[in-house]
Amino acid sequence: MKSVRICVAAITAGVVCIAVMLGILSAAIYAENESGDSFIGLMYHQVLKDESRAGKYIITPGELESDLAYLSENGYVSVLPSQLVKIREQGGRLPEKTVVITFDDGYETGLYYVLPLLKKYGMKAVINVVGSYTDEYSRINEEGKHLSYAYLTWNEIKKLSDSGYVEIGNHTYDMHSYNGDRNGCARKENESDEQYRTVLYEDVARLSDKLQRVTGKRPVAFAYPFGSLSEGSAEIIGSAGISVFMTCCEQPCSMNRNGRIVINRYNRESGRSAQQICEEFNNAF
Repeated sequence: MKSVRICVAAITAGVVCIAVMLGILSAAIYAENESGDSFIGLMYHQVLKDESRAGKYIITPGELESDLAYLSENGYVSVLPSQLVKIREQGGRLPEKTVVITFDDGYETGLYYVLPLLKKYGMKAVINVVGSYTDEYSRINEEGKHLSYAYLTWNEIKKLSDSGYVEIGNHTYDMHSYNGDRNGCARKENESDEQYRTVLYEDVARLSDKLQRVTGKRPVAFAYPFGSLSEGSAEIIGSAGISVFMTCCEQPCSMNRNGRIVINRYNRESGRSAQQICEEFNNAF
């Protein structure tokens, strides 16, 4: 078994999460084809105008615009998860400077701040949503009134999906939590293989089914909440129709021509520009 890679991530609620937790995982879970095309994954979360809130998981629209301008002006091509799958299936090659732009958690600012900037710079992104959050804010039904904290509604998700600039990814229906019992979608202590398979499969399939009904498109991409997973997680999630997996590991990605596609992602925190991350990426080779 290959050496273990441990990736640490957190969310705006301040929960510190460990990508490889109890039952430490082999790096084989994130196995990559070193001879394939390399690309970079960027991980964003919330985008807010209030500069006083900028930090590890919140940036300003100005920072996002600077990132997109840099990527556009320097020849980077944004590729969506579904496009990665198509390229692999057809035996194609990635653009020389490929970037996968991702936003986790499904904040409502994805429609009001992110989409206009994607359109302005001709870039595309995947927004990974949490089904239970979307249910809650769809019931509240006050779209656009609480951008400082609100999540997308199903109606807003449909608008993003129809825009041509955004793909919707699966971030679990109701496993985006850490309550001391289960960390994200990782296995609980003393949980049997069958219990874990049932719980994880039903959660992921529930959101994928809902997204297909709402958008007409079944998601191909899944982002592990907090980067947490267990041995066997990918196989279970894959059985729900997922073929692209997003981690919180800050390392280069390459196309896996024979197995699942893994997008390792660099966290874009305030003050750490996309230009800096791209330079880190280039220096890794």
